[in-house]
Amino acid sequence: MELHINQQYAKIGLNIQKPSLELRTTQPQIELKTTRPELSIESPRPRMTIDQSQCFADVNRRGIVDFARYNAQQGASDAMAGIARRASEGDMLAKINGITVEQLCADSAYQGEIDYNIGTIPKQPPRIDWDIRPVTTDLKRGTVDLRLHRGTFENNFQRGKVETYLLQKNYLDITWTKAKEWTG
Repeated sequence: MELHINQQYAKIGLNIQKPSLELRTTQPQIELKTTRPELSIESPRPRMTIDQSQCFADVNRRGIVDFARYNAQQGASDAMAGIARRASEGDMLAKINGITVEQLCADSAYQGEIDYNIGTIPKQPPRIDWDIRPVTTDLKRGTVDLRLHRGTFENNFQRGKVETYLLQKNYLDITWTKAKEWTG
């Protein structure tokens, strides 16, 4: 007897789906708005006035108006002094035992002692006036407006899968045949 055995192994098939991870992100953003600060400063200049008219008057240098006024006063004063002197001289001459014209001329020629004085010019200091005004400031504060837009994060995760299936069945085939007799 002959024995024949045929066999086939079983085979399995695999359907494999790989896992996948898909990430989507948006970047965070900052929205920033600023206004600049402003500072304005006003500094008015100080004013100073110096009046030297009295100093110049001490050395006989006056302005036109002051010069005219001074000369008018001086003229009036000299005129009054001249009138007074003429009146007194006339009174002296009118007396019976009074003064003579020669004596009157001699008296007017002799002025008396001359007084020499040393003085400083100008005799009075200049008049100084000033006006100081304060510095004013105006400050406008700056601003910062900050807005944060948060970023997002999305993930799409798909798990992997493995499916198995029978691709080929196994089998066993056994056959036998009767052997021929031996003649020999």
